[in-house]
Amino acid sequence: MKGRGVNGFASARAATTFMPRGRHLFIYDVLAVPLAIVGAFALRFDTSDLVGTIRPFLPVVLLPIAIQLVVNIAFGLYRREWRFASIRDLAGITAAVAASAAISFSLLLILGALQVTGTAGLPRSFVPLTSLLSLLLLGGGRLAVRVWWDANGSWTPADADLNRMASLVYGAGEAGAAFMRFAGHDPAMGVRIVGFLDDDPKKRGSRLNGLRIYGGLDELGKAARATHARELIVAMPSAPGSVIRQAVDDGRATGLQVRVMPHFHELFGRPDDVARIRPVSIEDLLRREVVRVDVEGLAEYLNGATVLVTGGGGSIGSELARQILTLGPRQLVVADNNEAALWRIERDLVERPGTAHQTVKAVLCDVRSAASVERLLGTIEPDVVFHAAALKHVPICELQPAEAVLTNVVGTKNLLGAAAAAGVSRFVLISTDKAVLPVSVMGATKRLAEILTLTAGQQVGRPHIAVRFGNVLGSSGSVVPIFQHQLEQGLPITITHPDATRYFMTIPEAVSLILQAGASETVGDVFILDMGDPVRIVDLAADMIRLSGVDPSKVEIVYTGLRPGERLEERLFHDHESMEATVHARVWRATSTSTGQIRRPIDELLPELVEAAAAADDRRVRQILARSGVLHAQTEHAVPDAPLAAGGAR
Repeated sequence: MKGRGVNGFASARAATTFMPRGRHLFIYDVLAVPLAIVGAFALRFDTSDLVGTIRPFLPVVLLPIAIQLVVNIAFGLYRREWRFASIRDLAGITAAVAASAAISFSLLLILGALQVTGTAGLPRSFVPLTSLLSLLLLGGGRLAVRVWWDANGSWTPADADLNRMASLVYGAGEAGAAFMRFAGHDPAMGVRIVGFLDDDPKKRGSRLNGLRIYGGLDELGKAARATHARELIVAMPSAPGSVIRQAVDDGRATGLQVRVMPHFHELFGRPDDVARIRPVSIEDLLRREVVRVDVEGLAEYLNGATVLVTGGGGSIGSELARQILTLGPRQLVVADNNEAALWRIERDLVERPGTAHQTVKAVLCDVRSAASVERLLGTIEPDVVFHAAALKHVPICELQPAEAVLTNVVGTKNLLGAAAAAGVSRFVLISTDKAVLPVSVMGATKRLAEILTLTAGQQVGRPHIAVRFGNVLGSSGSVVPIFQHQLEQGLPITITHPDATRYFMTIPEAVSLILQAGASETVGDVFILDMGDPVRIVDLAADMIRLSGVDPSKVEIVYTGLRPGERLEERLFHDHESMEATVHARVWRATSTSTGQIRRPIDELLPELVEAAAAADDRRVRQILARSGVLHAQTEHAVPDAPLAAGGAR
C-alpha cells in the first residue's frame, strides 16, 4: 500500500464513513413519533387489535407527529453534530419533547371542548405515554449515532495505526477524555491512545472509553510494558510545574517521549486547542496553580470602559491588551513607539473572534513626547491607563542612562500629567523587582517612576498604583531564549554566577494578577505579585538542557561574573516596607514603615535629572541618581575560575 500515509487514510475514511445529517434524522423522527403513538396505545390498552383500537381516535392522535417535528426544528435538533452528543444535547431533546407534550395536551383539551372527531374517549395518559416513548426513541436514536461514531468513525486500517504513536495519557479527567475524542477522530494527529494514568486512587483499575486507567505515575513502567507505549501525554491544562516535572522525569526514565497539553492560559477562549499537544517547555516546568481572578471585580472597572495600554507592543503590554479585550471594554487603545510591534498586536486583537474593529485602536506614540501624550489622552479620554512602556534591559540602560531616564522617568511623568488633565479614574504602573534597592540604572529609574505614580495618586485623590514583580518567561531579552540559542548552536551556556537566583512567572499569570491588583481602590500603593520561590539560574539551565535532549555532560557551563547593574539575587520589598495581605492570595500590598525613601524630594531631584538626561550627559545622570540615594552600589561576588560541565552544576 505505497503512497498512503496517515493523510491518505484520513481521506479514505472520509470517503467511506457515513455520517447521519439533519435530513436523515428528520426522516427517522417521522417514523419514530408514530411508533411512539402506537406504543402508547399498546401500553394503555391490553388488546391484540391495535389498529382497531386506534381507528376511533383518528386523525387527532396524529397531531403529536406534526407538533413534535415543528418543535424539533425550532429547538435546532437538526442542526447539531450528534457524533459529539453530550448531556447538554440530551437535555435539549428532553426540553423539545416536554414542549411538544405541553402543546399537544393543550390543543387536545381545546379540540375536546369543541367535540372534534377523535377526541371522545381519548385516554388522558395518551400524551404522557407518547412523550415518554418519543423521548426514548428520539434520544436513543441520537445516542446511537454517538456510539456508532465512537466505534466506527475513528476506525483506520492497521497500516494507518502503525503510523500513529502508541501513547499513554496522564490525566483521566475531562481534558483527557476530550483529547481522546480528538485523537480518535483525527489520524493526522499521529496519536493512538492505549491507556490512561491518573493520580486519583478511585479511578485506578477503572476504564475510560474502554481503555484501562492503570493508576498514577508509579504505574507508568507497568503501563508502558503492557501497552507497548512510546509516548506519555500530560493532559492536565491546569497542572502545576511540579507535576509536569515529575511526569517528564518518570517518562524519560521509562524511555518515553513526553508531550503536554497547552496550559489553561493558552486554552483561554480557544477550547479546541486542547488537541494541540506540544513538547514540554521550560514554562511548563515552572507552572504554578492556575490563577483564579475575580472576574466580576475586573469587569466592574474594565467592562464598558475606555482603556489605554502603553507599551502595547511589548511582552507585558500585548498580553494586557489580550486579557483586557476579553472583559468587554468599550474601547481598547494600544500605544507604542515601535510600529512593527504595534501592527502585530493590532492584527492579533482585531482577528480574534467576536472583536469589533471599532473596539481596538492602535496609536503610534512616544511617551517621551509630552505633546504627543497629551494629545492622545485628550482625544480618547481613557477611564483606565496601564503604563507598560519602559526601557527594561539592564545592560543597555547601564550603557545609556540618559535614555533610561527619558523613557522611564520623563515618560511616566508625561503620562501622569496628561492623565490628571484628562480625568483618568485609574492609573496602573508596571514596575519591577529591580526597583527595590536598585543597583542598576533601569531599577533606579523604575523606582522613581513608582514614586511619581504614588505621589500623583495622592495629589488627584484617584486610584494610582504600581505593580511590582520579577522576571517573566518568554519576554524579549530574557535568559530563556538566550539559553535556547546557545543549545541550538552548540555553544557553552553562559551564567553570571553559580549562586545567582531570579524570580520567574509566566506572562499570562503576571498579567492576570496585574489586572487583579488594578481593581484596588487605594490612592497610592505598591502591590507585589507572589512570585513563589526564587529559581537558581543554574537549575533553570539544567532543566532546559534536559528538555533539549542533549547529554548534560556534553554541555559546558561558563560563569561570566555579574554584569554592571546586576545583583546576585533580587528582592521584592524595601527594608522600610512590610507585606500586607489583600483579598487575593497572590497579590500583596507593600506597607511603608518609613517616609525616608530618597535623600532629596522628588520635585527637587527631577529638574536636575531631566536636564542632564536631555543633554545626553550619561555621567552626570549616574552621579545624580547615586547622590540622591536612588542608585545603590553594586556588590561584587567572585565566580569559579574554571568552566563546568552541566552535569556537574550545583
